[in-house]
This record gives sequence, C-alpha cells and structure tokens, in this order.
Amino acid sequence: MKIVALVRPAGEVPEAAQVLAAAAGMAPAEARMRLAPEPPALLARLAPEAADALVKRLQDAGLAALAIDEAETAERVTARTVTFGATQGTFTPRSGAPLTLAWEDVTVILRGNSSVRTQSEHTEKKTSVALGTALITGGLKMTKTTETSVRGSQEETSQQFFVFDRDGRGAVIPELGLDFSCLGPAMQPSRTANMVALSKLLRERAPTAFYDERLLRLGRRPLPFVLGGAVQIVSGATSHSRINTAQGLDVLAEAMRQGVARGFLP
Repeated sequence: MKIVALVRPAGEVPEAAQVLAAAAGMAPAEARMRLAPEPPALLARLAPEAADALVKRLQDAGLAALAIDEAETAERVTARTVTFGATQGTFTPRSGAPLTLAWEDVTVILRGNSSVRTQSEHTEKKTSVALGTALITGGLKMTKTTETSVRGSQEETSQQFFVFDRDGRGAVIPELGLDFSCLGPAMQPSRTANMVALSKLLRERAPTAFYDERLLRLGRRPLPFVLGGAVQIVSGATSHSRINTAQGLDVLAEAMRQGVARGFLP
C-alpha cells in the first residue's frame, strides 16, 4: 500500500478538492477536509497503482503531492549514541551496524514530537454493612455491594530528530533512549535542553540541510485516518486504550524528505 501526501499548501488551486474527490472517490466536503490541515497532510492510503494515479492527477492540477511506500519508512537507524566528527556523523544503534553520514551529504534535518496516550478503565466492587437491609431482611442480608467505574489516563511525550542524506539513508535520534553524553561539553542537565543542544550541533555540522520544526506540533496529532486509530486491549476486567502518534510522525517525516528530494520544499 502507498500513502498519498500533500507537502505544500493547496493555496488558490480551486479544483484541488474536486480533483481529490473525483480521483479518490470521496465527497467534495471530505476532500476539502483532508486538504485543510497544515502540510505535510496525509490524503489517502491506496494500492500502489491507484496512489500513483491520484498523485499524477493532483500534480497535474498544480499540487505538490507524492506517494509514499509504507515499506520505505522502516529502513532507518535509531541511534543510541551520535558521534559528531568534523566531516561526518556516526549514528550507532543499541544493536546492529552504525550508520555514517557525511555532513555535506545531509539534505534534511527534521525535529518532531510524538506522544503515547494510554487510557484505562476498570470496575471496582465495594462491600459495606447495610443496616437498613439488615432490618428489612431480619438479619438475613447484612451487606450491600456497589460497583464503581474507575478511569485513568497517562501521556508521555518525547521528541525525535530525523536526519537524511541525499541517497535517502536516514537516522532517527530519539529523546528517550539516547545517551546524551555523546554531546560532550554541550551536554545539559535536562532532556529538553539536550534536544536543543542537539539541534544546534546538527545544524552547525550540516548548515546547507533543509531544517524544519513543523513536526513538533504536527507529530502530536492523533493518528491520521490513513493509519488507523487507537489500539484497545482488554485484559480481565481492565480495558486499555493506547494511542501512539509515533507512526504518524514517521510517515510525515518521510513525506517531507521526499518533498525536499523532489524540489517541492523548501
């Protein structure tokens, strides 16, 4: 399957919604809704042939659209440490071979934000002495049982950097799991400050790369419709609903990388 994305605003293209509606088989109102979010915006998830045909029609209408193969977003190294050499950077994962990128070949640096929101619900039963019930039943029933629904919610947010070179090779630098001692003298006392320091170092090493922080706000949106919704797990009497926006962030980053490679951005 392929995901069709728009990487630049539709602007004043009047037929954009009509083209999307006709090509994807949706109502004009739904097409307008899908074109409304700030790009990169995910428009549809289709079979490869249908996705390519939709992209061609959108591009013919003057829109910066592209199709992303879902398999392309998985071929990246998630760094545990980063070595900032003078001419190249080495991204070493927790296991597996490291990835080395020449700074002059780095074309895209993206800073994004994702969150994991977990909601749980279970029922608690409480038994207590009921004097009224005892009097009515002549002591045959002394207690009463009440049930209460207990809900809980937890959210964990973290940042990531996506670094791509001109050949499409990429590294993900996560806030959670990164050994910040690789920053050397630039290391800060908090994770957030370390991500700021990391941003500065990356931009200094690759000054010609396209840099964007749009995914800091876009990455925390609920999973786009093309990627599914929440995952629900029922265990015994407890129900857990879990929404992870990292998958959506990964696809949005790939859309921006391809947008730069094809001349749609900046």
